[in-house]
Amino acid sequence: MKAATAILLVAGCDPQMHSAKPTALHEIAGRPMIDWMLAAFEGCVETPPVIVDGSQQMIAAHVRARARTAVQQEALGEADALRAARSALEAAGNGLVLVISGSYPLISAELCEQLAEEAENSGAAALAILNEDETGDVGAEGPILCDLFCAPGNVWRAGLMRSGKEASLADCFLQGVESCRITPALVESLHTGVAHYFPVTNRAMLAACEAEAQERLRDKHLENGVTMLDPNSVTLGADVEIGRDTVLWPNVVLTGRTVIGEGCVIKSGCQINDTRVGNECTLTYVVANEAELGNRVTAGPFVNLRPNTRIADGCKIGDFVEVKNSSVGEGTKLPHLSYIGDADVGSGVNVGCGCVFVNYDGYAKHRTTVGDNVFLGCQTNLVAPVTVGDGAYTAAGSTITHDVPAGAMAFARARQSNKEGYVEKFRSLKKK
Repeated sequence: MKAATAILLVAGCDPQMHSAKPTALHEIAGRPMIDWMLAAFEGCVETPPVIVDGSQQMIAAHVRARARTAVQQEALGEADALRAARSALEAAGNGLVLVISGSYPLISAELCEQLAEEAENSGAAALAILNEDETGDVGAEGPILCDLFCAPGNVWRAGLMRSGKEASLADCFLQGVESCRITPALVESLHTGVAHYFPVTNRAMLAACEAEAQERLRDKHLENGVTMLDPNSVTLGADVEIGRDTVLWPNVVLTGRTVIGEGCVIKSGCQINDTRVGNECTLTYVVANEAELGNRVTAGPFVNLRPNTRIADGCKIGDFVEVKNSSVGEGTKLPHLSYIGDADVGSGVNVGCGCVFVNYDGYAKHRTTVGDNVFLGCQTNLVAPVTVGDGAYTAAGSTITHDVPAGAMAFARARQSNKEGYVEKFRSLKKK
């Protein structure tokens, strides 16, 4: 059963949140609460939901075209907020309109559909939170009315006519059903201990909703074939995708629009955000943000993959390696203690210990190009812009400032000289 539309009264900044932004923009599992709510309502309404925003229109700027927007210039009350969306009530005619006040991030689409179905049968409906042994009608002592109601547009319009600006949404609803001589139905939720049926008005409730969202997300991935060695220690974003037979070790954080392939092992300490990881990869203490890894990549421990990093199939990235804004070709090895920034590295390359791609001259960033099957000796510095041709070698300790032709061996270091007996002379000088 679909309602004509839904109106979300979410403009407020709850004082107990102690925040400069509207409560609805605080995040649960990396997704603003307003996005959770829109996802619940979008599938059970005929026309896009209406968000009643405050004068600064911070929520409207976030949701953009996903919803229509009405503005409550002053925070006078819920009835006044609903009055700001009167045009939507008039457009709905006598069709059903779902109205909710407050931030309920984990309310379900199924519950909204159930409420609309009850309203279709009874003329109007309200969500009531009841203890397990309680029953009753709207307005009785037992039920606690949740701020979610469904009634025809004419009922809401009648309620607004009989309500003052500072009236609550529940009062407006009751005035409307009384005016239209309707006996509303109660849709019973589970019981008062279920946190997600209460609005987020403070940080403690925000934390409670976060905990419940994490439990739901973990259950979903476990059911889809993901192994978690210690589920309670894993933190997941709402939009994360994980392939089957992947194993998550304790203390793993996956956020944003991260996609993990099949058969991966994501070991402890990994924090991966907005990153795509291929199949059969093994990551240990990897921090990745807006990066892309191919299949069969091994990385870690203590690897930092920064934005616009692309690692091809079969690469090995060892300890204490940072890669930024670079592409690394198939089968290339970055074993340890190296920085690769603003570079295009070919396939089959071996980057020796301590290599640095010197990409910044103090004024601008420059790119380095390394061909296929190149061997960079330990402690090589590549001062961009510079190109190392296919199959070339660089000697350990070299600082490369000019292009290296394909197949060449580049030496860029001072010639060694030994001074016999100098140590004893040096010590005697120090003693004096």
